[in-house]
Amino acid sequence: MLLAILLSFAWTPLSHRPVQPAAQVLTDRAFFVGEMVHLIPRDRIAFRPRETASPVLDEAGSRLYVGTSDGYVRCRFHGQPSWSWKAGGSILAAPLLLEQTLYVPAADGKLTALNRITGEVRWEADVHEELTTTPVVAEDKLFISSSEESVTAVDLKTGKLLWKFHRDPPPGFTIRGNAQPQVAHKTVFAGFADGTVAALDPSDGVAKWTRSVSGTGDYLDVDAVAAPENDNLVYAASTRSGIVALDAETGNPAWTSPLPGANRLLVDGPRLYASGRGMLTALTRSKGIVTWKLSLGNDKYATPAGAADGLLLVGIEQGPLLAVEATTGRARGAFDPGSGFSGGPLVIPGGAFIVSNAGVLFGLGLLP
Repeated sequence: MLLAILLSFAWTPLSHRPVQPAAQVLTDRAFFVGEMVHLIPRDRIAFRPRETASPVLDEAGSRLYVGTSDGYVRCRFHGQPSWSWKAGGSILAAPLLLEQTLYVPAADGKLTALNRITGEVRWEADVHEELTTTPVVAEDKLFISSSEESVTAVDLKTGKLLWKFHRDPPPGFTIRGNAQPQVAHKTVFAGFADGTVAALDPSDGVAKWTRSVSGTGDYLDVDAVAAPENDNLVYAASTRSGIVALDAETGNPAWTSPLPGANRLLVDGPRLYASGRGMLTALTRSKGIVTWKLSLGNDKYATPAGAADGLLLVGIEQGPLLAVEATTGRARGAFDPGSGFSGGPLVIPGGAFIVSNAGVLFGLGLLP
């Protein structure tokens, strides 16, 4: 399946010459390049560019959608350009693909529903706040977070704004980043810069409970929340406290695992993967017991991660993409085209798609 997808997206060797990757951090070779496409023209690349949106692949594996910092969403059909559409601001987070519609958040505050085949606009909702996360869906509503510390509910079919839940940012210092809302147990879970996790009623945005998980001081941010449907715990990454597990029904703390600068979470099977300042770690979901740790380097932070085939794929901010054995934490290898990565990979069995900070789309296969 992966080979077919990569071949369908592969470049013509005579028309594209991949640049030589920078020296890899590790000696093992974990990746091969199956596709390389310059999405953003070199003369339009910003100074110190960052591409933070992950690509999106349709269920058939034939259409790939990529949002970039220049405001474009590009659709590629079997590796060839199909359509492009330009938002009024940068695309900071991946669009949401749902049935025949692509829901695109943009930094100009507008959430736009596009026909996924043609790119035509179905509707547009102006939230009036910089949109920084991928929307999530439940009960015919979309839920999205903004840099203004708000969660907004939008009608899935019409784009009508339904309700907004807001937390005032705390005084002092915070970290730029917002937690994507999570939907489970008929509840919307959200994290905020003041260190609060909130459980919201999807119908009206009224809080079922709120819980402060970061204490007091600066850098209280909760930048990631995970709420698996098959779990009675909700997990929050608190920059100050580490990883905090809360009872999904009551918000009562279940356990805390210290991790300085914690800002990323991924739940996969029995494990919870978390990263913070200079560290990637795996924990048990039930009690938060650390099963392995991997150093990322002093003051290095990870991008969002993905998992498949017993491997964890995670980038180092402004650095390489790493392949890590999910059960042991052993680093298998790295890939860095020179500009590094700031967004997470789209992981599929046997490989991944990812956009470098230079605006280059890579289709990568994983070597056994």
